[in-house]
Amino acid sequence: MAATSAGPAQALYYSRARASMVPQILGLAFIAFGTLFIILSIVQQRIDFLLVPLITFPVGSLVAFMSVTVRVDEHRVVIVFCDVFKRTVSRADIAAVTTDNTAGASGYGYRIMGPGMVGYLVGGPEINIEMKNGRVVVASTDRPEQLVRVLTPRSTPGSQLR
Repeated sequence: MAATSAGPAQALYYSRARASMVPQILGLAFIAFGTLFIILSIVQQRIDFLLVPLITFPVGSLVAFMSVTVRVDEHRVVIVFCDVFKRTVSRADIAAVTTDNTAGASGYGYRIMGPGMVGYLVGGPEINIEMKNGRVVVASTDRPEQLVRVLTPRSTPGSQLR
């Protein structure tokens, strides 16, 4: 008889941070700008005006509705930006976890922030995951203190020397 699968791992932490007001307003302005060109193409009877909405609608939607999802289970941390960019980090590879509660100081979007440092940012509080190999992953999250508690290893009572 075949063994049944255990199914997906139970999530210890789940967060979906959405874009703050600045990118939402900019994205919606891009969409409105594209709508204006659709109206102009109808009024002026010019099909070449339809090229602008083909660019502004997808870009505006991506900017206005961007999000970062962070999911932690027993073995890994999965960070997904806009359901496009995905990073999986093994919990065994994590050296330190810190939080940065400044709103939007690092910018917005998928960011290469220097050698060995990448960010998945939508504004708001951020978490910095430093790995044993020296690389750093920065991600926006709505509950950074809870994520730090989940990712920080707890010492067992018998492991401390007296």
